[in-house]
Amino acid sequence: MQETKNPLIFLIEDSTVYKDLIVGYLQSNKFSNLKVFKNGDECLKQIHLKPDIIILDYSTEGTSGLEFMLQVEREYSHIDFIFLSAQSKVDTAVKIMKLGAADYIIKNDQAPQKLVESIERLKDSTKQEKKRFSFKLGVLVFFIALFLIIMIITFVSVFFDVGL
Repeated sequence: MQETKNPLIFLIEDSTVYKDLIVGYLQSNKFSNLKVFKNGDECLKQIHLKPDIIILDYSTEGTSGLEFMLQVEREYSHIDFIFLSAQSKVDTAVKIMKLGAADYIIKNDQAPQKLVESIERLKDSTKQEKKRFSFKLGVLVFFIALFLIIMIITFVSVFFDVGL
């Protein structure tokens, strides 16, 4: 994520009322780095900004939410997708999650809170990934340094043995 504390979030929502509800709730929970779009086509025009999270409906104007996710993931695999949908079919949610969505939330009165919880989980998992990466990088640097030291010692000992 760009900045773990305040990730860049794109929201694709065609309902003005629901958009206002989600934006207000996210902002009241300190997620203010938001860009809102009416449909996937508008969002694609700004995708170069590399959002951390895209929140979208399964049924969007034009391209379906699933098609949109699959299209964007080909080029921007780091983006997490959270689906917000009125469609409560379990098989739909399972299918979307298997294809790479981070979460699937049914639009109801608890959806805004579940959305915040989902974003928090994504932030925490990103922190853990960064820690694991830093550790692995540290181990790699250690072994490269050790290898170089061994090579230098070997070179110096061979060089001095040849000169004597």
